[in-house]
Amino acid sequence: MPPTPVHIIGQPGAGKTTLVANLVRNLTEQGFCVGTLKHSSHPHELDKPGKDTYIHRTAGASPAAMVTSRMAAVYLPVSEDISPENLIATYYRHADIVLIEGWISGPYPKIEIWRAEVERPPLFVERSGVAALATDDQLRKPEEKAAREQHLTRLPLEPLSAIADLIVDLSNS
Repeated sequence: MPPTPVHIIGQPGAGKTTLVANLVRNLTEQGFCVGTLKHSSHPHELDKPGKDTYIHRTAGASPAAMVTSRMAAVYLPVSEDISPENLIATYYRHADIVLIEGWISGPYPKIEIWRAEVERPPLFVERSGVAALATDDQLRKPEEKAAREQHLTRLPLEPLSAIADLIVDLSNS
């Protein structure tokens, strides 16, 4: 059974991808096996138009897959069976930690990265399930009040070990 996944959420441009990559490096250096899942609410073409798997898939193959000596990719149409939860249960059983970049409406504990320079309010004010806020910036008074009322854990972006330690705790809960 996979561990409890942890969402890394934040406004566009806040640094989610950089934080996830840094956390993967930090946690794998500690000996953890870390799996990641990137979730996007926007439709994207994951394959390259004109490539063999794209041609197979658009012709109706399901699944369509590509296997090399180093990697494999399986393209599946989205269905009730192909949900993030089912993908995690199927493909992440071996992982000690699963980080999900995004999926702010997802069911797992969330850590929000927030930067004032993005000039958008933090998500925790409107979203439930946020366990911690990772930031080096000062919140405005209404957001500070909301953080206190929600008993939100505040973490600095550096050292990364504070965020990594919380992820380990959340993954084992």
